[in-house]
Amino acid sequence: MAQDTLSNIESPRRRSGLLRDQVQLVKRKDSDRYEVAPIQDPLSFEKGFFIVIRACQLLAQKNDGIILAGVAGPSGAGKTVFTEKLLHFLPSIAVITMDNYNDSSLIIDGNFDDPRLTDYDTLLENIRGLKEGKPVQVPIYDFKSSSRI
Repeated sequence: MAQDTLSNIESPRRRSGLLRDQVQLVKRKDSDRYEVAPIQDPLSFEKGFFIVIRACQLLAQKNDGIILAGVAGPSGAGKTVFTEKLLHFLPSIAVITMDNYNDSSLIIDGNFDDPRLTDYDTLLENIRGLKEGKPVQVPIYDFKSSSRI
């Protein structure tokens, strides 16, 4: 029986240098689900992309239910391009952009990148619902009118 600890990361396969072997799963202490072990090496956009694909594949094999993955970064960092590429490789995924949780009534000095614009209560409510396997109503933000529709 394999031991589900971070020590598995030091396996001979890990040292092979193949991208697919850099993704290792560890069992969560508080549940029967697995998560991705931290990857310490800096990754290019392309390498990070393939690491995410592999991680999603492994997580789907090991876990029942929904897999949640977050993509973070500042405006213009490539989050949209990244997730659009993911959709081509993993067509069964759904993308929820945090832009949809913008609350335009909170805009200060025309700064649309201010994290205080995000309606975190609704976002977290939706994430909790998804984790519980429930359908959720994701708001749609219209950039032309600077409001939810």
